Amino acid sequence: MHEPFQRTRSPRSSWSRAIALTALSIPAWTFGCGAPDRSFESTAHYEPPSAHAVVVETVVDLPFDEAWDALIRRLSAASYEIATLEKASHFLAIDLKRSSDLASPTDRPGRYVDCGRTLRTFSDGDEVERFEYAVADSSRHREVDTVEHGYRVSDVVRQVDLEARVNIYLQPEGERRTRITLNTRYDLDIEVSGDAEVFETDPSRPAGPTISFGPRRESIRFTTFQPGHDSRSGGLVCRATGELEHALIALANPAAAI
Repeated sequence: MHEPFQRTRSPRSSWSRAIALTALSIPAWTFGCGAPDRSFESTAHYEPPSAHAVVVETVVDLPFDEAWDALIRRLSAASYEIATLEKASHFLAIDLKRSSDLASPTDRPGRYVDCGRTLRTFSDGDEVERFEYAVADSSRHREVDTVEHGYRVSDVVRQVDLEARVNIYLQPEGERRTRITLNTRYDLDIEVSGDAEVFETDPSRPAGPTISFGPRRESIRFTTFQPGHDSRSGGLVCRATGELEHALIALANPAAAI
């Protein structure tokens, strides 16, 4: 869930373990001899996710046929989308799709994947806005880039969508027990778009026309135990939280303690 815009006049805070990604400012002496009255600055600090303990296997005290039927029944009652069903191969697959809507962020991808957190600040003179959000969820923020004789101020919208495919294998162990194992593949898509205005350093000059940009898309693919990275050097890291795997293990073996 994105954090609402917050304006304060307090100094910007910092994270002790954060990695500084961006810090843009223009000194007063850059344009002309006098100190300009208009100035903007933005910063971004990214904190990567920690590893999560994930359970992907359980053994139920049921023969294969009974374990299979019980699992299918519980998956159907829980409204999971069963994509593949191959009893002869002891295999089934389910699909999960989540989109974090900024208007109603109840179905968050961030429940199932962790891509760390970002803290941003945007300064317009003495006024400071702070934006802190989970990278795996949709959010909004404001940032600035320097351009000739001024600044390009952007209002940015991040839309995050998640698709997951869970392969479930049931392996008989003797006549009375069945081992159930999960393997999940995650596809996280981040779409960035927004509007920008150009401001000259002279405060008497009006802002330029609003320019829309994007969407720019980034896809990150990973599995339960193999984290994913975006295409940028030193960029984002995403990991499974274990929420999806644990929910399915609980359906497969309600008596198991996770």
